[in-house]
Amino acid sequence: MAYAEVANLTNSAEGANRDAGIAAVKKKLQEACTSRNGTPDLGSFEVVFEKTSKNPDVPKPYYVDGKLKCDLPQ
Repeated sequence: MAYAEVANLTNSAEGANRDAGIAAVKKKLQEACTSRNGTPDLGSFEVVFEKTSKNPDVPKPYYVDGKLKCDLPQ
């Protein structure tokens, strides 16, 4: 299949720890790509911002912004 363009998708997610936050944002980005009939380029995934909340009452204190390339069909 030939691809017409590459989209750079961005999204954010929260997690109980760093690994959970990264896994959640990767999942969101992959789903966004496939919902557009695209193919996610998993090797292009990159964390662009991350922060841990100091509030002990936050159930998912780890915030992550990520980006992923998505090859879109013609």
